[in-house]
Amino acid sequence: MSITAVNYRPHVWSQGYNPILYSFTSDEFGQSDMKYVIDLYVNGATGYTYRLKQRPNPQGNCIVDIQSIMQAYVSLTDYALEEGWTPRYRNSDEITPTVMLKVGEEYKVNGVETIFNGSGATGAPAYSIGSSENNSEPVRVLPAALPYATAVDIASNTSTNYYFWSDYLMDGNGKFLKRDSNSITVFPYDYHTLSFLNWWDSGNAYEKAVQLIQIKEYDDTNSLLATTNYYNNLTQGGGPQSVDSYVSQTFSQESLLLYFRCGPADLSLNNSTAYYTVQAFSKASATASTLPGQAVSELVTFTLSTECMNLYPRVRLSWLNDLGGRDYSSAFTKFYERTTKSEGETYSPPTINWSGTYPVDLSSAVDKTGNWLRGGAKSFNKVVETTFNIQSDWVTQDQLDFLGGIPESPQVWAYIGEDPTPYTVQVVNVTYTYRLIKQVKLTQAIFELKYTKVQPKQNT
Repeated sequence: MSITAVNYRPHVWSQGYNPILYSFTSDEFGQSDMKYVIDLYVNGATGYTYRLKQRPNPQGNCIVDIQSIMQAYVSLTDYALEEGWTPRYRNSDEITPTVMLKVGEEYKVNGVETIFNGSGATGAPAYSIGSSENNSEPVRVLPAALPYATAVDIASNTSTNYYFWSDYLMDGNGKFLKRDSNSITVFPYDYHTLSFLNWWDSGNAYEKAVQLIQIKEYDDTNSLLATTNYYNNLTQGGGPQSVDSYVSQTFSQESLLLYFRCGPADLSLNNSTAYYTVQAFSKASATASTLPGQAVSELVTFTLSTECMNLYPRVRLSWLNDLGGRDYSSAFTKFYERTTKSEGETYSPPTINWSGTYPVDLSSAVDKTGNWLRGGAKSFNKVVETTFNIQSDWVTQDQLDFLGGIPESPQVWAYIGEDPTPYTVQVVNVTYTYRLIKQVKLTQAIFELKYTKVQPKQNT
């Protein structure tokens, strides 16, 4: 007959590197050679993107995990490279895909394989399954990989309140996608990004996405120096609105997750700025206006450091965190030591003349006694591997827990000194040293990092 129950569906915001599970039941599971047919519609496609077929489990249900399929649509190669784009924002095209399911059944009728649409009629699957919050809304797949316990908590919670990700919705005090605190120290030449979820389903049409991000600059007496609004629109790389004074917004998969450039090197700060704040705002009303409404995000404070780096080059790390945003650390100021190793791949060509009359040189100038046929190793590739050790200042246990995200990240960049272009590095080894100072446990972290360059060689 038809699909009789949807037992489980993922939340509208789901992490792409944890299971994305669905469970549903058909009353046709006893039919001959019965299989569930699952059509995936990715990024608003009008025709199905993938078709899966799966036999029912012993209870007659279909439980399917689509994470491995959706991961192919998550690309994070350079989407958060701080100085890598011109606009103020970077949208989520190819970062945050969406998916809807349509399900049905297939079984033999008079010996012929027949597909049913999930509602009792023959034809392509047509029984739609969306998210747990709203069955008509697609699931939005974030480039996140939450810890096991958190992912299990999310999976076991089927309430319709966004659960874990509700804290990150820009609806009043939404968090940016970072694990750092809201007080960040930066140097004047640092790049930085903050990323955020840019769609609030429960908001009015004019306030569903962030209208602007506001920067306030202060001097060392806490006096306000300047207020600058950076509007979130298509021209600036964000969206979905096209102008600053829009009236309403239309859902767009490309602007579900946005990166915002907010480092000192990204902004035109006053010379006397000691610190500045970053906060997102919604639109005030449905009337066309550029006036900001209420603050919808947490307030993040960036303090400019004037510390001189005399002994060692400063190393600043940037890494992809488990939320799909980027975190940064400027804690590694106490030690920097670099070791370079260069290895060449070689082969040994025989000294044979293939194009002349004689295969070997018979001239009188050649010493034909002993081992006269002489060859040698010829280099055809060069690999330069650089390993460097960096050491942090004394940090608290909370700060150490934050740094623990570095070796767990699949994408770590290292800014060395004032060089604006980072190296992509691999974390080789991590060491922690503990010390008790006045009953406060302080720690130093030593990281061994490595980057490799393949050097093209001239052929000889």
